[in-house]
Amino acid sequence: MSGFSSAEKNALRERASGIPEALQNNMARFPDTDAPILLAGAEYCGIWLEHNQDNLFITDWYPEVAWQSQKIFIDKQRADGMLPAALRYVPKHVVCFAQLQSVYAFARCALETAKLCHRPEEDFAAIYRAGCRYDEFLQLHRNRSGSGLVEMYCAYDTGHDNSPRVRDGGIPNACPDRDAVNMPDLPCMPLLAADLSATRYGGLTALAELAEMFGDSRRAAIYTEQAAELKARMFELLYDPADEFFYDRAPQGLRKYRTEHITRLFLNGVLNQQEFDSVYDRYFAPGKEFFTAFPYPSMSPLDKAFCQNLPPNCWGSNTQMLTLLRALIWMPRYNRTGDLCKVLKRVLRAFCDFSNDFGQELDPFTGRKISGNGGYTPAMLLFYQACNMPGVLEE
Repeated sequence: MSGFSSAEKNALRERASGIPEALQNNMARFPDTDAPILLAGAEYCGIWLEHNQDNLFITDWYPEVAWQSQKIFIDKQRADGMLPAALRYVPKHVVCFAQLQSVYAFARCALETAKLCHRPEEDFAAIYRAGCRYDEFLQLHRNRSGSGLVEMYCAYDTGHDNSPRVRDGGIPNACPDRDAVNMPDLPCMPLLAADLSATRYGGLTALAELAEMFGDSRRAAIYTEQAAELKARMFELLYDPADEFFYDRAPQGLRKYRTEHITRLFLNGVLNQQEFDSVYDRYFAPGKEFFTAFPYPSMSPLDKAFCQNLPPNCWGSNTQMLTLLRALIWMPRYNRTGDLCKVLKRVLRAFCDFSNDFGQELDPFTGRKISGNGGYTPAMLLFYQACNMPGVLEE
């Protein structure tokens, strides 16, 4: 399936060479910004916090844009420490605080972006302050259970639009009164979320690194200890050893949806290599349930809640470009570069076999584009990385 002819390789490389310039169409200047920011692209007229990892892949081409796209969230942070979930510019400039929508820990992603962009010390200090305030917000407003884990109050908190995992029980898309502080009055609340807790873990490890950077070993030790405690609670409350999987927990017990939310534990470095291997080898390795013809679907096809009709913008079935872009970060970290090449070969095969204008998601069984206007930033970045990663186009 994944072999490419010489003509296909040449066409793919030529198309990839135009990506850096094409991305300029997905940039816009917001009020009071020093540089343009990188938008999500396609029909998404703005920047979302869940897209923060996109900036890691443009630091060589547009370092000022990459940094500004992180800095804008710091600049717009609310007085209570809440980071914006999104900033839109059509039809007018709007800062959204209706949900969390954080996946790759902000402090970690901003820290890595600042390193790649060679930012001055004052910018690292700004990341540290913002990250500390955001963690305080999570513990004050998303910890009603007192578990230390992060609670999900609405579907958009995790960015898993239209997934049964985040809608079951009448969970609304956004938080009541469009404020992420507010928990809906539902029997399933408060809902301890595996992926949101993983995001907090990643933030704590980044804060520990930043504390050390500024010579505060005592504070670094506190953040490291808090991260260890959070991980222990995740294993205690969210892990099913029989399934070797982490699930959300409602007051009634575990909600057993097998979705790509587990990859967010990988992305944020929650698991050590042995722990990772037990989950990955059972569910994500070639031949396993998440490794479909065009991996990775947003929900396991073997899950009874899998959305069989593959509706548009659905994180209950479709293979999402955001998931695959994030895999570029966690798969090499966990020594799965060989499998990553296999995944990327299949992505490029889908681009060869179908007229794909860089849409948001793929059919996990055929590779056809399901939805999304052309020019989706994660799709463009993924395509470029796939075409230039050793072992993908050249055996």
